[in-house]
Amino acid sequence: MAINSKQLEKGVPFSPYKQQALVEAESFKGRLLALYQKVLVNYWPYWAAVLTAAVLNIFWFALSGGAWGVTTEFTRWGGHLLQLLGFNVSGWLYFEQIKLENMPWDRGSGWLIFGMLGGALLTALLSNNFKIRMPQQRSRLLQGFIGGVLAGFGARLAMGCNLGSFFSAVPQFSLHGWIFMLGMFPGTYLGTKIALHPLVMGKRKPRSRGGKRTSKGQVPTKVQTILGVIVGGAIVLASIYYFSAGQSKLAFALLFGAAFGVCIQRGRICFTSAFRELWITKQGALGRALALGMIVSTIGFAILMNLGVEARAEAASIGVFLGAIIFGIGIVLAGGCETGWMYRSMEGYVQLWFAGIGTVVGATLLAWSWDGLGLYQFLVEPFPAINLVERWGWTGAIFGTVGLLLAWYLLITWWESRDSLKKLAK
Repeated sequence: MAINSKQLEKGVPFSPYKQQALVEAESFKGRLLALYQKVLVNYWPYWAAVLTAAVLNIFWFALSGGAWGVTTEFTRWGGHLLQLLGFNVSGWLYFEQIKLENMPWDRGSGWLIFGMLGGALLTALLSNNFKIRMPQQRSRLLQGFIGGVLAGFGARLAMGCNLGSFFSAVPQFSLHGWIFMLGMFPGTYLGTKIALHPLVMGKRKPRSRGGKRTSKGQVPTKVQTILGVIVGGAIVLASIYYFSAGQSKLAFALLFGAAFGVCIQRGRICFTSAFRELWITKQGALGRALALGMIVSTIGFAILMNLGVEARAEAASIGVFLGAIIFGIGIVLAGGCETGWMYRSMEGYVQLWFAGIGTVVGATLLAWSWDGLGLYQFLVEPFPAINLVERWGWTGAIFGTVGLLLAWYLLITWWESRDSLKKLAK
């Protein structure tokens, strides 16, 4: 233990116990600050964020009987808006199938989304990431809206987005999840080609040389911290209220939603990037993380299904494949998938606000087209819902799903290394 020389000069008695206590106190404070920095300021590694989301998804599946998903609720929001505008949607087949009842704040699925937005806003503020960001080209706002419409329409045609029809569907052994994945490859490829076309890209405004980055739209750090604490307090108080009111389902939905929101914002979980970057930069770190996360979910879901939790299986239809293609195009144009635009809109990206509005519009348009244009009768109804457990048995379903996810992991790794291998060959 080092002796304080100033204390000796002043004749102050030295107490090693007191100094030890001060060191421990400073160390504890330092550790708390380091933890705060690591969790709320620094971005998480992809694998940490995705695995955390996968574990949360398992617990949410056990608690609610339904896995993580969002676009069904967005479609209900569109139905409510039509009702407010005076439209009678009671006879729409789609709304009958997804049960358009009560209001969003009376449903667990509604509070799951409120929680996701709140959790993403919470960490965006506490990490000083919030800033009103207007795109240089105003045409990006229209592009975001159109992309959102396509994504919303495609997601509901496929009976789920990247969450409900992929990240949560494959671990539930529903064949439609794999069909959705196959559609995402051509969809994101086409979306990338469209987004990079000169007519869509437009001309970027040149930045002035030596000019400082604009602070327009920037919120002071202290204000962001205060607002973050307020958002966090509101989430806690709302959950306490629902617990005390005997509505624990809504309270848990809010808390799990907030946890999912923190994961997607801190981990930058956007399925658009996972697929799009394979075509542009050949980077697959997020894609590999998703594969690992889905392997964990597969094992967890299998245990819960054996304990009696009912899994969801949708029709393995051509509608799922076409919907995934449309969805893939849409999310690239919009600039983010459902998780992507949710967390980025909470960071102040105005283009993603328009993408969110477009998602609700597109999902509602599909709800009308379901029987209005006969999409359900033609693209979905003739096809059965296939659960791999029923076809392959538990052993085949588990090992088959895990094996295919590992194959996807290896495929991404090979795809990343193609250019390097070609250079070595030369």
